[in-house]
Amino acid sequence: MMFHMLSSYMMEDLVFIALRKYLTDDMSTLREVKEKFQEYRQSFLVDKHTENRFREEWTRNFLYHLSDVLYTPSIERLFHAFEGATVIVVSSGPSLQEDIEWLKKLRPHALIISAGSSIQALIKHGIHPHLAVIMDGHSVNKKIFASSETREQPLLFTSSSYYEISDQNCAGKIHSIMKSDAVSQYFFGLSKEELFISPTETVAGTAIQAAAYLGAKRIILAGQDLSFPDNKFYADGIEHFAAETTDKIVQEAPKKVLNVKGTYNITDESFSLMKDGVENLIKALPRIEFINSTRNGAVIEGAPYEPMEEMYKLLAPESVDHDAIADLINKINIAADMNKVQDVRDKLIATLGDLSNVRSEIAAIHKLMKKIREFSRTKPAKAQSMVESIEQMWGVIANRDWFSPIFESIMPIEIARFDQVLPVIVTEHQLTRKSDLIYEHLGKLLQDITAQIPILEEMFSESIRRLDKKTDSDAVVHKDI
Repeated sequence: MMFHMLSSYMMEDLVFIALRKYLTDDMSTLREVKEKFQEYRQSFLVDKHTENRFREEWTRNFLYHLSDVLYTPSIERLFHAFEGATVIVVSSGPSLQEDIEWLKKLRPHALIISAGSSIQALIKHGIHPHLAVIMDGHSVNKKIFASSETREQPLLFTSSSYYEISDQNCAGKIHSIMKSDAVSQYFFGLSKEELFISPTETVAGTAIQAAAYLGAKRIILAGQDLSFPDNKFYADGIEHFAAETTDKIVQEAPKKVLNVKGTYNITDESFSLMKDGVENLIKALPRIEFINSTRNGAVIEGAPYEPMEEMYKLLAPESVDHDAIADLINKINIAADMNKVQDVRDKLIATLGDLSNVRSEIAAIHKLMKKIREFSRTKPAKAQSMVESIEQMWGVIANRDWFSPIFESIMPIEIARFDQVLPVIVTEHQLTRKSDLIYEHLGKLLQDITAQIPILEEMFSESIRRLDKKTDSDAVVHKDI
């Protein structure tokens, strides 16, 4: 919590200061705390910039998925449904190519979960995973799931994932609202503590968490190279990125990482972060046995390497039904709670209408702001009254229940920057300086919010349309039954 507060409100570099006693007696502890904070801050900044990069895509996906979430079971409903199973989490690394035949042999003996784009390679080689997992919110997923066969596998979609894939899925579906998805949490009245899946650096992390929740006793990692063995980016059959794009990334990779054969693969910062994320997940799941069967991949701490042929010997006595997860989804009662459907719809309509009110309230604040700097120097009493009015009007906007979930999603960097300077504005006693800060920082934030309102209005209107369409379709199905 302290690290989060520091990272949120730091405006300059942080200086570490300690009393002499601690410098003398606890220097190693101080260094450890400093290193941990620096690691946390780096991760914090990466997360913020990732949120900013995908802010419009993720917000749209959160809102457009609301209808599907209401009509599909959640991962939380499948808790330990496959207690004691072995799960193979398949990623898209180059080593996957060498183990495709072993995966064919292993399918009757273990649950196979495809992570993201690996489904392309599996389907190309005639392997139908028991479950496909999608987390990425980008439209490139249309290429990944372009073939009808990829869309006919049971699907776990997160609320951040690209909405059209869930729309087109022809088989059973499971959803997961991410702990980072404050938008869905608001509309469904959920807390983070009620949700299981946390965001990770890679979709494999989502698949690993799903496997753990299903009750896996053992998770085998396949195609999890986390590097570029033999200067390759993907396994054969992964075709959603142009070769020149991936070749350029490989050629410019600046780092090396130890591989399972005792030599080194080239890698980059992105894969290094993914490796850290997977290793952190393994540490967080100590009751599960992890095995890395990625033949040419990076060493993964906590997951000793064992080749896939050895896994086949180990798992040959075990068996898994051909359609294990599909059958389970079909058995679950997924009748929508119509009171919940109406509640979500009412919230969407109310928020859409309230966006217009916010636009008007911002216009009123801007009208006051036009004179605040001048009056702070010529009519201080009037300026003080204006400052108080602006603070009160801004409070009315920012204290709406839906404001933080929606605007921290659609404009995370702008909100974060304002949060940094807000304590300075609040504690500033010099009227001219306070007026300047309000004009500069709150004025800029209000402009940014105003620019996002038309985009949000379009998203909310479409979300309501999708929900109404889903409800009408469900009513027709039940009438036929």
